Amino acid sequence: MKKLKERFGYYFEFKNTINGTDYFMRGLAGILFIIPMAIFIGMGVALLETSMVVAGFLFLLGSLFFIPLIWFSLATTYKRINAFFPKKAGWLTALTFILSIIVEALNPVGPDAAVDLTFTPIYVVFLLISLIWSVYLLFWKFTNSKR
Repeated sequence: MKKLKERFGYYFEFKNTINGTDYFMRGLAGILFIIPMAIFIGMGVALLETSMVVAGFLFLLGSLFFIPLIWFSLATTYKRINAFFPKKAGWLTALTFILSIIVEALNPVGPDAAVDLTFTPIYVVFLLISLIWSVYLLFWKFTNSKR
């Protein structure tokens, strides 16, 4: 376990900084958590009629991948924000997470396929703020001689 922490613990720590390329690549690396989560949950749903206990266990096992996914995503976002705003990285990471939740909650395209695609003005405002902030984090170069 110690070797595992030494090898991969850096990715889950809330310190240091990363550049835009690493930020993008770590965003893609989130798929490594999503794939097994989807497999276990999908198998659990498929086995619902056969065995409720096994289905529940697989669903729970798949859901457990959600915790490291969120931790990894928050740590990655914190590191990128820390490159620009070292004194306010914690607050800005929390606000980024809250903004993402708000955008998803206001999203008019839900699980129902027959949804009217009229975007409310408040959704458009939050979506634009989220997109501008994401582009800033992804593409802006941090230049500081103290680094």
